[in-house]
Amino acid sequence: LLVLLPAGFFFRAVASGGVFIAGDTLRVFYPTRAFWAARVSALELPEWFPYDGFGQSFVGAINAGAFHPTSLLHLVLPLGAAGTVTFLSCYLLALVGTYALMREYRVPRAGALFSAITFAFCGYLVAITNNSTYLLSASAVPATLWAAVRFLRAPSVGRLAAGGALLALVAAGGDAQGFAMVNGFVVLVACVEPAAGTWRRRVVTCALLVATGGLLAAPQLLPAAALAGSGEPGARSLAEAQRFALAPLRLWELFMGPFLADVEGMRGIPEEVVRNLVPSGGFGRVWVDSVYVGTPACVLALAALITSARQPRAWVLAGVWLLLLALCLGNALPVYGWVYQLLPPWRPFRYPEKLVPWVSLGLALGAGWGWRACLE
Repeated sequence: LLVLLPAGFFFRAVASGGVFIAGDTLRVFYPTRAFWAARVSALELPEWFPYDGFGQSFVGAINAGAFHPTSLLHLVLPLGAAGTVTFLSCYLLALVGTYALMREYRVPRAGALFSAITFAFCGYLVAITNNSTYLLSASAVPATLWAAVRFLRAPSVGRLAAGGALLALVAAGGDAQGFAMVNGFVVLVACVEPAAGTWRRRVVTCALLVATGGLLAAPQLLPAAALAGSGEPGARSLAEAQRFALAPLRLWELFMGPFLADVEGMRGIPEEVVRNLVPSGGFGRVWVDSVYVGTPACVLALAALITSARQPRAWVLAGVWLLLLALCLGNALPVYGWVYQLLPPWRPFRYPEKLVPWVSLGLALGAGWGWRACLE
């Protein structure tokens, strides 16, 4: 069922032979994958990309995803077909990873499937098909956390290799911020997981896992760090960093769907009104078209918090989720500015809306725990 779901959800792409071409998928994904396939087919290492300005390091441009395993599809399939298979595989990975993570926490199969569908087909992941970099990285996060939980509970060489490989897969997707965030969440899991053992064991196993992921991702991270060190990456100011922030009014989308979106020209709210409501300049100027998760998932996540009210780790996780939500809101709250000023490594990152998949994943996982709590 998990294998069939992506093909059913994106039936038009499978049945018509159409391809995903919105936004940077057309401007970045296909050109870089075509370049990669042409060089590798000629048994050459794609070191230098000459088609961007005066050229730049191809391996060092982390968003090119030179080491992502789906690049191999372009050696055996036409460009469009390989792209479609790449996108559908992301949703399969998100489904399987979320399902496995929920089953690791004893959530019944139906509840685990509900969580998996909630995350894999949430508004952000569906709408971010316009930028493959963030889809490739975000879709690997649940599987990475699943591998981390298994290793922290019962360390072994095989589980360490699996966890490190999945951490490296997030980096290979091309989202440096996503890689930093998932390492932070591995540390969080090590802190709150009751079966992780003593604090000494938690520190050792967590450090081993993070170091292994960093070493396996080194072929991507080191050239990218060298390229970043020779320039001025990311946001040059706080205002630029917060350019695409989640407007507070859009929080209703978590429950209702994109009620301000223009679906085939049928919007009932005039454009000039939307332009004033959304600070980035109207709905057409947002980072992603939808942040929908669904009312059932939100209600079940709330049920999980209520039934776990006496457990300190539940409030720790809820606090982290609220912090992520505050960061997504950008200049609507001072939190993003505080992090920008107090944490210099954060400054190259930009666009608070890029953190929305972490909010969506939190609600999806909370829904699974709420499902289990309701049945119990």
